[in-house]
Amino acid sequence: MRFPRPALSWASVALAVTSSSALAQESGTQIYGTLNVDVESVEARDATPAGALPAGTLGATPTGVNVPRRTRVSSNSSNLGFRGTERISSTLSALFQIESAVNVDAGNTNIASRNTAVGLAGPWGSFRAGQWDTPYKTLSGAVDPMYFTGITYTGALIGTPGFGVGPTTNGVPLTSGDGRTFAAGANASFERRQGNSLQYWSPPFSGFAFRAAYSVDESRSARSAGVTQVDPTVASASLEYDGGLLYVGYAYERHSDYFGLDALVPATQAVTVAATNGSSASSRDTGEKLVARVKLGGTQLGVMGERLRYEKSQSNAVPGWFRAYRRNAAAITLVQKVGAAGTLRGLVGKAWGGSCERFDGSACDSANLGARQLSLGYSHTFSKRTDGYLFYTRVANESRASYQFANGAGLGAAAGSTSTGYLLGIRHTF
Repeated sequence: MRFPRPALSWASVALAVTSSSALAQESGTQIYGTLNVDVESVEARDATPAGALPAGTLGATPTGVNVPRRTRVSSNSSNLGFRGTERISSTLSALFQIESAVNVDAGNTNIASRNTAVGLAGPWGSFRAGQWDTPYKTLSGAVDPMYFTGITYTGALIGTPGFGVGPTTNGVPLTSGDGRTFAAGANASFERRQGNSLQYWSPPFSGFAFRAAYSVDESRSARSAGVTQVDPTVASASLEYDGGLLYVGYAYERHSDYFGLDALVPATQAVTVAATNGSSASSRDTGEKLVARVKLGGTQLGVMGERLRYEKSQSNAVPGWFRAYRRNAAAITLVQKVGAAGTLRGLVGKAWGGSCERFDGSACDSANLGARQLSLGYSHTFSKRTDGYLFYTRVANESRASYQFANGAGLGAAAGSTSTGYLLGIRHTF
């Protein structure tokens, strides 16, 4: 029987892991995964009528284009992974993980496309190198009620400034489609699985735990009059306290020379990659996130607040160009047990329009850049590893805003539109 090449590669990986039980026992290797698939009915309507933006106004240019209702099948962070440890001494172990996205809806799976790393662990904590969710992103999972994935979770407003920016996986700043500028939505995302990273996780101490990550400057540009000098890095850290009844966490993340603002402003204002005119540029984008939750019996109530800031310098900026944008967002979440097998899940969130600055200090309008999110649903636990769920979500933009569904599953909704979705799904872990 002839197998397609991807099937052969997966078969060889599985065979290598499972063929030697002695090796598996010595290294503590585990095969695990999640299959989370839903059927969705989605649409985007009530877009702002087409028209030009006034001078000094930040936002997406209204097109008036709505997205008609359609049915989709989505695979929500489905994955297959291999992880394990090997004891080196009484106080030191090696650790590894290879996790891959499994596109249950359409196939075409790529190995090591999710959290993948190798490292060491001991009484002092653990260290790993590879590609991994940043501590800033991970913190949201402590209070997110919607399995922290799919189009319903808090990622529609948290970790994104809007403007069609969704979650991202990369270790370097990306360029525009023509490769001439840094105007790429992925550069503005604070919902990151970051490559080229080093991470340290502390052991828990009296309920406290600390994580830190640093993505190195692998894409630092050469010293040349014909190239814009950049030194891109990402630094991320979180501090958590879990007392059982009360949980509190704080995270901070900084993107240096990722030029996230270029994804939000007109393309003509983006930093050029080749600075043939000898211009220079730099950027500093930061995110702060505070989360808390309280558990009382079968009730979990959570809150989340976030502030994003985008700033850049640009020697060739002309009067009127945008220099900075800042915005705040918040969400309230609820997980409520119903009987022995049911769970009610919900969240309400809001992103405010924020403020902006221009290089020449002239008036800058960031009004009507906010959005609201509502996600509600019920899940039923059929067994220890299998849930079924029925969810609803709605992301409503103000007239110049363009927030999308979470998990990079937006409809390309136009400014001012309201995206709605109805979901019926099943989630199985192993």
